Amino acid sequence: MKNSFPCRELPFIFAFFCAFGRRRRLPGASGWCKITKKTAVPAACALPAVSFEVWLEVTAMPYYRRNLLTLCVAVFLASSAWQQVVPFLPLFLQDLGVKEGLNQWSGVVYALHYISAIFFLPFWGKLADRYGRKPLVLRAGICLSLLYFAMSFARSPYHVAVVRFLNGALTGFIPGATALVATNTPRELTGRYVAAIQTASAGGTIIGPAIGGALADLFGFRGALQASGLMVFTAVLLVLVFVVEHNKTVIASPTTIRQDVQTAFSHPVLFGTMLAMGFTAFATLSLQPVLTLYLTELSGEAANWLRGAIFSLPGVAFMLTASLWTRWGERAGFEPLMPLGLLLSGVLAAILAWPRSIYGFAFLYFVMGICVAALRPAAAALVALKVEEGFQGRAYALQQSAFMFGGFAGPLLTGAVGELLGTRWTFVWLGLFLVASALFMHRLVQSWKRQAKVQLSGAVTKI
Repeated sequence: MKNSFPCRELPFIFAFFCAFGRRRRLPGASGWCKITKKTAVPAACALPAVSFEVWLEVTAMPYYRRNLLTLCVAVFLASSAWQQVVPFLPLFLQDLGVKEGLNQWSGVVYALHYISAIFFLPFWGKLADRYGRKPLVLRAGICLSLLYFAMSFARSPYHVAVVRFLNGALTGFIPGATALVATNTPRELTGRYVAAIQTASAGGTIIGPAIGGALADLFGFRGALQASGLMVFTAVLLVLVFVVEHNKTVIASPTTIRQDVQTAFSHPVLFGTMLAMGFTAFATLSLQPVLTLYLTELSGEAANWLRGAIFSLPGVAFMLTASLWTRWGERAGFEPLMPLGLLLSGVLAAILAWPRSIYGFAFLYFVMGICVAALRPAAAALVALKVEEGFQGRAYALQQSAFMFGGFAGPLLTGAVGELLGTRWTFVWLGLFLVASALFMHRLVQSWKRQAKVQLSGAVTKI
């Protein structure tokens, strides 16, 4: 089995789905069977006498690799669909009759998704650990698909607000997919497979706004929303048909949501990874409210495509470097990546206040995205490696809740700093915050190592 990073094979995923192999008549079989090798297989695998799961078993690809490729495509589609909606939400509200307070309505509708997701994600993660990750991924996908279709029939801004709240409350597709990969992959491959899911999600985040704008131009806002629902439904079908969950961990004893949160905060590694995910959202999303205004100050009449491209640079940086950070973490350990990424991101965020050219700003913003890209793969891999499997569904859900909280609080605080001190000082403030976060994370990681040494010395003494 090769240990190459699976993202290299993603361009061939659709070819794989369309042609697992070629049809050959099997000796003694009463039908045709699709196989991937020229060697004969038992006649029982003929299509008329066998289930689809057995047909998948005769393929040469291990089930965990097939799971990864399928979930990468599904996560990409789901992430793209979510981002497709965001760019034209203010315009959609305007079409619904919002004339006054459009900015306020847009902010409320945008924030409702984050607020509800913060509180509901741990609940869905708990159910995933109890009943399996695949059923909960399917549940999230079906709900999201129906909600996109429902939003396309909205007749007032209140309808949109309710659907956005439900969108956050019923989400859980991406953390569920991450937990499924983490618990159904050989341990030595877990880190890079989880990073591949994160990369697919980042890819959808990048391409989603462009697809959404194009669909809105072609079919209108309501047609674009229906197309988003269709994309998520396609992701659901892919998971239903191709993903197999062999490892279903059973919870030893039932717990409450409050107990799960207390467990997460008392677990040093899980608590640290939750902080890292919150800091990641803070670093990447805090600047969005002021970035457009600041780019206008730098460039004057720069083309809209250039500003849009600069917005996408952190996602591009993540896609290009997530696998490199993962390989580094496999060699040197994932723990040091989090304080290192925060420190470098903080320094670069502060330096962003000084460039006077939009191209110089874009270069530094891209480099900052490379540094931020160290955080998410490290946090996801540490949960897969350090948290017991029976809690991993809840762990990834709590990580996503922390990310949502950072995405909600970061823009609010940065916007307030921009109002008080000016747009340029928001970069300095963010840089100082991230450097302080790096120092705190470094002390936290050192405490993990001291605890591990104490536990090891205690075990040796008992021997």
